[in-house]
Amino acid sequence: MSFLYSISLKLLYPTSLCVLLLLAAAVFRKRQKLRRICFSLAILILLVCGNGWVVKYSTRYLESQYPPLPSGSSVAADCILVLGGGTSDKIPPRPTVEVGEAGDRVLYAAHLFKAGRAQRILCTSGIATGGIGPRPAADNMAELLQDLGVPESAIVRETASRNTHEHGENLLALLQQKGFKRIILVTSAAHMPRSMGVFKKSCPGIEIIPAPTDFRIVELDLPWYRELVNLIPTPGNLVQFSETMHEYLGMAYYRLRGWL
Repeated sequence: MSFLYSISLKLLYPTSLCVLLLLAAAVFRKRQKLRRICFSLAILILLVCGNGWVVKYSTRYLESQYPPLPSGSSVAADCILVLGGGTSDKIPPRPTVEVGEAGDRVLYAAHLFKAGRAQRILCTSGIATGGIGPRPAADNMAELLQDLGVPESAIVRETASRNTHEHGENLLALLQQKGFKRIILVTSAAHMPRSMGVFKKSCPGIEIIPAPTDFRIVELDLPWYRELVNLIPTPGNLVQFSETMHEYLGMAYYRLRGWL
């Protein structure tokens, strides 16, 4: 079921929809009206979903729901829980575990650990639904944390979870076993609303402190002529729109399943 959900979600990405519509336009090439509708819809999707303003405001809504931890805060917890995402396996020719933008989760967890916010870091993630890899993402995160100076003895791993729902479902027993009653939850800012909803429902009795990172939308005032550039669809905007849409559709699906 999770694999089918993952595939269905990818087919709803703007680029996938455009390809499907263009294929439909080719199939219906002899039916002029239908062909034009399919082609026009493909262009419209690219214009809207690649628009920087659309991406900015749809992403900001998600990221603004949980503000970052204040830099001078003395919030402490039993552990820092970092959700998998943003790491790439150490597969040749890569010399080390590598990170993408969501890899900020691991970097921020190390930062919080060194700031004394908790004495343990709990890495959770197996191999993502439908994915392939030589080892769970939690192992990649643990290796990267050690490279950043976090001792191995301070790292706990949970390697069975493949998605956000399974993180919450699988971690309650582990948190209770370790005696972790107060956790700092680290994940991408846009992913935090869904994550908090899942953990609040799946882990009753556990105090969860949100610590979002990987903010894509920052407070930066640009000249008006630079803002106009956002009207031009770009590959980067399409990627960001797809990631943001993933969260909106994910929350809708999770509510439908009763996981939020």
